[in-house]
Amino acid sequence: MADFITLTAEDRVTETTKVTTGYFTGDVGTLAGSNFTTSSLTAGEKLYYYNLQYSSADQLSVSYGHIAGSGSISGSTTNKVGQTEAIYRQFASQLLKPEEIGGGFIINSVSHSSCHFIVAERARMKDRLNKKNWTLHLSGSNTAGAAAKILLTDDSDTTSLTATPAGPRYNVVSGSAGTKVGSTIYGHFYPNMGTIVLSTTQLSASIPGTIGSRDSSSLGGLAIGNGFAQDDTSDADNALKMFVAIQKGSSTAFRSEEDQTSVMYFCRAKAASFNYTNNPTFTSGSDNGFRQRTMEGNPQTFITTIGLYDAQDTLVAVGKLSTPVQKNYSSEAVIKAKLTY
Repeated sequence: MADFITLTAEDRVTETTKVTTGYFTGDVGTLAGSNFTTSSLTAGEKLYYYNLQYSSADQLSVSYGHIAGSGSISGSTTNKVGQTEAIYRQFASQLLKPEEIGGGFIINSVSHSSCHFIVAERARMKDRLNKKNWTLHLSGSNTAGAAAKILLTDDSDTTSLTATPAGPRYNVVSGSAGTKVGSTIYGHFYPNMGTIVLSTTQLSASIPGTIGSRDSSSLGGLAIGNGFAQDDTSDADNALKMFVAIQKGSSTAFRSEEDQTSVMYFCRAKAASFNYTNNPTFTSGSDNGFRQRTMEGNPQTFITTIGLYDAQDTLVAVGKLSTPVQKNYSSEAVIKAKLTY
């Protein structure tokens, strides 16, 4: 016969743990910039963003926004506002409070009209990007063409979060893996959104590049002059500058973060319960007597499986014990079943 017991709140314990894995394809946590390529996009799509691929899969998207639409085609019938203005408005609406949207992104107490945006692939980041355990290496040149680079991370290890409509926000600072170096604030990090907002002004102060950075005809043409000096011309390709800076960096590291919930059910087999079984080997004969006559008055069973049912008596989970547990009228058993999701 099948025995059932009703579990109460006292029989259930819930725990939530954070599990992190490498963000990139194959759970890789760190990639050299040279591993990234651009995905195939139409010319119209490239006016808004670029996708960074690794192992033929999208990993990150980069874009550029200007509050007034500078650096993009505007005023046409199909584009009532410039592409960079549309990008800026999109991220402002997504990340800022309603009363802050008109003023744009305030970074280090200063309003920044132009920003570069880096966005993680939603499925790849799982619940969020893991704070502190990331490093973004951007490489380019100064105005003289000499090599220039910066390493960026967040300051969550030393600074309290700022609450926003998009969840917690931290500052993006120079440093690596959560260790801050210097005092410059480059932008904001929104882990729940998988979004990094970087001030173009701050980026260009460290990696301005040369006039060659305007040439987006080929990545090879940017080998010397790439940087973040703002280009307000209508044929500018400011979003590509971020891709090139990441590709030329020695390494980029991110980790995804996931909340795993574990529910532990303590199933108690009391002395008077679970001492019989519907296994056909348990009884014999027309009178269904015990096959082993020594069990008369003292039946012996072995618990091998636990089934969990919902309120509608639907079987929702089955657990197999690694070793059968003997049960009779003179013994009780407590078995813990753990479900993780």
